[in-house]
Amino acid sequence: MHASSSLEQQQIEKHIFQIISDELGTDLIANPVVPCGDATIQPDFYSDEHGIIGEIYAHIGSLKPPQQKKMLADILKMLLLEKMTGRTYRKIIAICDDAVFKAITGKSWASACFKAFEVEIRNVAIGEEQRMLLTGAQKRQYR
Repeated sequence: MHASSSLEQQQIEKHIFQIISDELGTDLIANPVVPCGDATIQPDFYSDEHGIIGEIYAHIGSLKPPQQKKMLADILKMLLLEKMTGRTYRKIIAICDDAVFKAITGKSWASACFKAFEVEIRNVAIGEEQRMLLTGAQKRQYR
């Protein structure tokens, strides 16, 4: 396997997707292409019927600045969908680690964005085996 492979993250994102779908009791669509004005967006999960849009982050430990910026860009994407459709969505960011949860719910301006724009943070328990796989992949990727 190549050092930069994200296969483990993709597998764990599918696992988190299923947990979120089960918890919400909703059939979510994974990675759909969603019309958004003249553009399209591709969230990690979506339900037009139930007005849900969300992103999944399979990461353990502290976030690097590009990862934090990606989360903020994802909030912007969700807000754009709301603006272009004139509809309020249930906006969800799904994570799987307490350190990530602390980083995005602290006292930073980024954390304030989650609160101000009513983005729900769901810290999903993925189990020790999945955590070990993810940690191993991250160590390999960040040599």
